[in-house]
Amino acid sequence: MTELHDLLDRATDGIESPRLEQVALQTARRRRTASRGAAAAVVASALVVAVVVGTQVGGDRTGGLPPAGPSETPAAPPTSAPPEATVKVWPRWDPRKVDGLPAAPARFAPALPDVIDPPDTSPLLSDDPVEAAVLAVEQSGVAQVLGTDGEWRTVPLDGRYPIVSLSPDGTRLAVFYDYDTRDLPHDYGVALHHLATGETSQLDPPAGFEPWDSAGWSFLDEETLLFTSGPQAYEVVIGSGETEQMTVPAGISKTSDPEGGWLVSADWTEPNVLTDYAGGTPREVSMVRTGRLLGIQADADTVVGTSYDRRPFQVVVADRRTLTPRYRLPVLDFEGNYSNWGLGTVAIADDGTVLLRVAAIARRVDGFRLVAWEPTTGELSVVSATHLPVESSVVFAPGFLREIGPG
Repeated sequence: MTELHDLLDRATDGIESPRLEQVALQTARRRRTASRGAAAAVVASALVVAVVVGTQVGGDRTGGLPPAGPSETPAAPPTSAPPEATVKVWPRWDPRKVDGLPAAPARFAPALPDVIDPPDTSPLLSDDPVEAAVLAVEQSGVAQVLGTDGEWRTVPLDGRYPIVSLSPDGTRLAVFYDYDTRDLPHDYGVALHHLATGETSQLDPPAGFEPWDSAGWSFLDEETLLFTSGPQAYEVVIGSGETEQMTVPAGISKTSDPEGGWLVSADWTEPNVLTDYAGGTPREVSMVRTGRLLGIQADADTVVGTSYDRRPFQVVVADRRTLTPRYRLPVLDFEGNYSNWGLGTVAIADDGTVLLRVAAIARRVDGFRLVAWEPTTGELSVVSATHLPVESSVVFAPGFLREIGPG
C-alpha cells in the first residue's frame, strides 16, 4: 500500500470528478481579483482541476531529520482509543460532488488563480525574470511558472521524466529527472532556476552517495535542499554546495511545519506513533485516537492528515501535542479511489483552514480541485481548479497556500 501511495503521488498530478458534460474552459491566465464567483460558474459547468505537490502538494514531502534520540513517551502506545468528548464530526462528504461546491472566499490563498490554465506559449524566464512564482506546471517536457505578477514564464527542460518543485516562498524552481533502468547514464544532479534573475545553476549529488532508483531532491527552505538516495540523506546549501549527511527515519508520511520542525507518521509495520522532531528532541505521540495518518501537514499547534485505519476514510484535525482529534470530516471513498490517491491534504492556512487536493474522477474528465475546508464551520469551497491532463504536474509554493488575504 505504501508503494502504491508513493507511485501515485509521483505519477499523478490530478484527475476529475462526477459525470458531467465537459465544456470548453475559458482562459484564465491572470490572478484572481475581488471575487471567485465567475470562476465558480466555470468550474461548476466545465469541470476543472489538477495539482501535483511533488508537492509538495500531491504527495508526502520527504525531509531531513535530526538523528533519532530518546522518546518522551512510553515505547508501548495504548491499544484502544479513549473517548472523544470534544471532537466535532461533520456529515460525510461525497467528493464526487466537488464541482457543486461554491467558490471559496477571495481571502483564501489570494495569489492563486481561480483556474490553472497556462497559455500555449509564454516568455522565457531567462528573458523576463519575476520576483517569485505561486505555482509551476510541467507538461510535455516544458515547465511554466505563474509569477506573482499574474503572468506565465517558460522554463525549457532537458531530460526524460522531469520532477519539478518550488521553494517555500517561490523564489526558486528545482528540476531533476526520474530514471528507469533503460535510462543511461543516470544524472542525479538538480538544476535550480533562480526566478529573480532568470539564471540557472547546477548542484551535483554529494560525493560518495550510493545510487538508488528513488534518489531525488526537495526543498528544506529557500536556501537549502535535501538530497535522498535510499537510506542516505544530505542537507545541501544552495549557495555554497556544502553538504551535511543526515538521518531520515522511514515512515508513510513526512512533513515539516513552517518553522522547519519535522514530523513522521510511522509505517504500517511499526508502532502506531507520530514522531515530532520540533525543538530537536524526537517525541512520540500515539496515533490511536486519529488512526494512522497519511499526507500529514502541520503548524505550531495542529496536525492534519487523512486516515482509514479501522475507521471510514476521513480528514482529521488534531492537537499537535497530544493528537487528540478536534474535527473530523468523513469522506465517501468511492471504490477506494480517494483513500488510495485521489484526496489528500496540501496545507494548513494561517487561519486554520485546511486545503485539500481533490481529484475529479470520471470519464472524459481530467484535473483536480484545490478545496478549502473550514473545520470550525464545516464549510467546503473551491479555491482553484484545472483541467490539465493527469500526465501534467502542478506544484505550488507552500507559502502562498498558507496565505490569508483581507476580507
